[in-house]
Amino acid sequence: MVVAAPTYNIIDELKAEGDWEILQKYSGFEFDDAAPKTTARTEYENTLYLERPGCNLCMGNQEKAAKGDTVLATSTRLFKGRVVEDADDKTGESLLASTPVVVLSAILGRTPTLEEYKSAVQGINLTKFAPPKKTPLDSLSVHF
Repeated sequence: MVVAAPTYNIIDELKAEGDWEILQKYSGFEFDDAAPKTTARTEYENTLYLERPGCNLCMGNQEKAAKGDTVLATSTRLFKGRVVEDADDKTGESLLASTPVVVLSAILGRTPTLEEYKSAVQGINLTKFAPPKKTPLDSLSVHF
């Protein structure tokens, strides 16, 4: 699993909450801004990599799966060939999934069944999002 927060602010929040330390404990690689990589990694020896913050569009420059692999990601912009290219004998796939599905897939080494997913997320508040109850004064959203 490659973890790439969208911004350094998110990493700062993870550190403040103690979550970054947990990720470091299991990580086989942590980015180092003082010594950036010069090529994208295509072979993985460890289960968890903590990559430099950036969007998925940037991820195609930092990390690539082996040709013909299947990539399960939480970010959009999974353009054909962006994070995985086709092999001679197999089409590379980039699939979009929720964070819990991606994490559980990394743990299991495969996509979870519906029952495995339900069991894993039982009791977890997966979202705190709630739409606003009234129209914001300065909203440019088409939803208001």
